[in-house]
Amino acid sequence: MNSLYNHGIKQTQLLTKDLSSFESNVSTSPLSLQGSITTSLAAFRKTVKEYGDLVNQNKSTEDDANAKHEQRLEKFQQDLQSFSSKFETLKKQRENIQHEANKQELLGRRHHAGSEPSTASDNPYGVNNGGQQQQQMSQQEGLFNERMSLARGTQQLDQILEMGQQTFEDLVEQNDILRKLGAKFEESLITLGVSQGTIKRIEKRAKQDKWLFWGGVILMFVIFWYILRIFR
Repeated sequence: MNSLYNHGIKQTQLLTKDLSSFESNVSTSPLSLQGSITTSLAAFRKTVKEYGDLVNQNKSTEDDANAKHEQRLEKFQQDLQSFSSKFETLKKQRENIQHEANKQELLGRRHHAGSEPSTASDNPYGVNNGGQQQQQMSQQEGLFNERMSLARGTQQLDQILEMGQQTFEDLVEQNDILRKLGAKFEESLITLGVSQGTIKRIEKRAKQDKWLFWGGVILMFVIFWYILRIFR
């Protein structure tokens, strides 16, 4: 249980560091940072759940150690709620900043197009030029939307890759734990085998001593019988 608690402490330290980095550069932070925070939150949520299950299993024993673990669990739950809330707030701030920047960019393009000198009164094709400008603006808006969609897709891919990496690390850690347990079981079996061999040798020696004892008793009675017969 203490090892799981130490693992949770490391996760809280990592989340605190990443969230601080995200908060200091909300608009310019890389999308991979959001993916890393999402993965860390999922791993920390799993750790809190496992730690809570262990605490609930030991609730029947009312002692100081269990009370300490319950306080740690409550602190973990508060940290998880705080991290999740702060991350959602920062993501909304980033979306609002990007939305405002996109809006200003589009307004700037329209203002620039409207401020260009018009030759509609002198050029009979002025209407066609205006239609072409509108079409170009529509194409630019479409390219911009497509670029934003690609950015969101890249962010999701980063999150999936980060989650896959975290899952792989968890599997490696669990494999190490299982290998250590297997080594302990093997040592226990070897110790058990040695103990059984020792017990068998003791039992064999006890049987030999028992036969020697009864043989000696019988021999003693025979000698007594001969002595009594001789003196009679």
